[in-house]
Amino acid sequence: MADFRIKKGYDVPILGEANKETSDMAYPSFVGVCPVEFPGLKPRLDVKVNDEVKIGSPLFHDKKDETVRFLSPAGGRVTAINYGPRRVIEEIIIATDEREEHESFPKHAAAEIAGMDRDTLIDELRAGGVWPCIRRRPFNKIAGRDDNPKAIFVNCMDTAPLAGDPNFSLKEDNEAFKAGVAALSVLCGVVHVCTAKGADDSFSGSSGTKHSFSGKHPAGLTGTHIGHVSPINKGEVVWHVTARDAVLIGSLLLDGKYPTKRVVAVAGPSVNKPAYIRARMGARISDLTGGNVAEGEQRYISGNILSGAVRASEGFLGFYDDLVTVLPEGREQRFIGWMMPGFNLPSYTRTYFSGLFGGKRFKMNTNINGGHRAIIQSGLWERVVALDVFPEHLTKACMAGDIEAMEQLGILECEPEDFALCTYIDPSKTEVSQIIAEGLEMIEKDG
Repeated sequence: MADFRIKKGYDVPILGEANKETSDMAYPSFVGVCPVEFPGLKPRLDVKVNDEVKIGSPLFHDKKDETVRFLSPAGGRVTAINYGPRRVIEEIIIATDEREEHESFPKHAAAEIAGMDRDTLIDELRAGGVWPCIRRRPFNKIAGRDDNPKAIFVNCMDTAPLAGDPNFSLKEDNEAFKAGVAALSVLCGVVHVCTAKGADDSFSGSSGTKHSFSGKHPAGLTGTHIGHVSPINKGEVVWHVTARDAVLIGSLLLDGKYPTKRVVAVAGPSVNKPAYIRARMGARISDLTGGNVAEGEQRYISGNILSGAVRASEGFLGFYDDLVTVLPEGREQRFIGWMMPGFNLPSYTRTYFSGLFGGKRFKMNTNINGGHRAIIQSGLWERVVALDVFPEHLTKACMAGDIEAMEQLGILECEPEDFALCTYIDPSKTEVSQIIAEGLEMIEKDG
């Protein structure tokens, strides 16, 4: 077991962390699945409006590989299929029926899983709808059947702002977690289980090589774990899952039913009582936050404030998310704000007086307090990126479209979330994550 202390990084001092109290969400009237959240996926529908579905019924599949299925998290009736520009399928909405029935899948004893045939296991994971839980790097797409991963990483921690604690939210799922890791060991002989230092109770007893990480964000990012344990070289592929994904895989194999339970942290400055909610996959945001949000115009995010997706209050929880963040829209302008001492404003560079006092948390909003300017070579970005790259040089190579320079500077071991803190602290308001995403897309198309 290796112990890694991440020295670079920054913990965004935002108010609203979820208290470690769990309650049950009321039975949902609607759930939704959003095909647009799967990068590179070309969905083909398996249902139409007014079709009846069970829990585990196919809703759509990948045009490029019809064995990659996406299943219904509820039983009921398909009430809407919403399209965006260019007929992109944005949402499939299901009105639930309390008499929900389950589709059945093969069921296995825990001791059998480690001895399963690899091809048979892949077929079962694809048919059972949990294969999309396994993603590959580079490019962070759904893993391919023909990939030859050198390792699988299981991320059992999250240091993003206001993120829930997997060790708490998955405390009842140790058996399913162990079964999931055993299944991953069949897919690849090298499995790295990465936990927060001193907080692996919910993940004890599993197979795989254990590593612990400590430090500020991004200590909990999968990219940080890969970069320190087994960096990606050109031509190599690494698969990765979260602890929650491993639980879903294990639950499918142990129970023979498509797993739909999810413990969601509802947090943020606008949440009156931040806490954990036992919910359904694809739950509506308003069902998760109902009656627990401050008055006024709010922004709802499925995920964290650095890399999550903005949703309407009537939108749905993302497939990969177990956090909903709510914060106020920052419409107001502060008169001569740059001249004020800033006693109650966050400051990474200690520009404001509040930067002199560590540990204070702030009721942040969405105001970025300025507009985009030319990139200033300040050296700030290097302080918050835990990978062995030069973020400023890599960003400029992406902006210039220089694929050779991008590859030499290590972009293939990066993902946009690894640079989210650069965007947050940058005085020039540069969307660094978006630039890295565009660079990766450019390389993949050049392919």
